[in-house]
Amino acid sequence: PKGNQIQRTGSQRFLKWRGEIAPIYKVADFLDYAYPVPDTPLSTALVAESSSTDLTPPLLVLNWGQQVFALEIDHLVTEQKLVIKPFGAAVAPPSYTYGCTILGDGSLIPVIDGAALVERSLSQYSLVSAIVPWSQTDRSIKFETDKPTTTTNNNSSGSNTLASLNTATVTTVLVVDDAVSLRQTLALSLERAGYRVLQAGDGWEAIKQLQSNSSVKLVICDIEMPNMNGFDFMNHRRKDPQLMKIPLVMLTSRSNDKHRRLAMHLGATAYFTKPYIEQGFLTAIKDILNQSHLESKVTL
Repeated sequence: PKGNQIQRTGSQRFLKWRGEIAPIYKVADFLDYAYPVPDTPLSTALVAESSSTDLTPPLLVLNWGQQVFALEIDHLVTEQKLVIKPFGAAVAPPSYTYGCTILGDGSLIPVIDGAALVERSLSQYSLVSAIVPWSQTDRSIKFETDKPTTTTNNNSSGSNTLASLNTATVTTVLVVDDAVSLRQTLALSLERAGYRVLQAGDGWEAIKQLQSNSSVKLVICDIEMPNMNGFDFMNHRRKDPQLMKIPLVMLTSRSNDKHRRLAMHLGATAYFTKPYIEQGFLTAIKDILNQSHLESKVTL
C-alpha cells in the first residue's frame, strides 16, 4: 500500500481501499501462542522474491461477510503452487487452517485460511486479545473475564446491591454500525475510557436495545446500514419523546454537507466522519454527556 492509504485512529490503523475503510491487523497478533515462535531460517526449498525498496509491509485484503479487513504480512517470501493435505487424525489443528503442505526439502508447513483466522479472532475472542499480543499486554488491565471471585457469608443481597450500584454508576453507550470490525474497535475504545457499551448492527437492533436497556445515555450511529439505516432510525426516534432525550452522535464515512444537514435536521447532537481521531472523539463524547446531564437536572 501507499503511505497515503494508511490512516490511524489511536492505536488502530486503517487501509483506504476502493472506497472502503478496512481495519489493519497483524497476522502475528491473531496467532495467540503461549510461547514465542522461534525465529528459524527459511527453508531452502523456498526461493525468496527479490526484496522491494518499499519498507511498508504487504497487506492481504479479505472479505468477511459484508466487511473488509487487511492482514499485515511480516514478509512476502514467494508464490508457489502447492498441494494442501489434511492433518492426520493424531493432530487437532486450529479451525483457521486449511491443512498442511510438504516442501521439497521435507519441511511441513501449515496453511492458514486468512478469512477464517479473522472470523475466529473477532467472533470468539475479545478484540483486545486479537489486537494486542499476549506478550505485550499490560497485566494490570482487568477485563470482565479477569474479575476475581470472592467468597461471602451467604449475603447475596449485599452482593446484588453492589452489582446494581456498579451498573448504575457506569455510563452506558449504544454503538450502532453494521461494520463488525469498526463497531468492535469503537466499543473497545469506549470501554477503555470507562463506558459500558452495547452494540447493534442496524436500526432495528438499536430499537430493540433501547427498549430493553433504559440505562443507555448516548447513541453513536452510522448512516448506511441494512434493514434500517441511520436516517430511518432517527425518524423512528423522533416519534418517541423518551428516545429524543438520549443524545445521538452520527459517526459515518459520509462527509458531504447534504448528509450532515439532514442528520442535524433529524435531531443529531453531533456529526463525525470516519476515520476519526480517537482522543478528540472521546473528549467530544464526554462533553456531550456532561451537557446532557446538566440539561436533565435543569428539567427535573
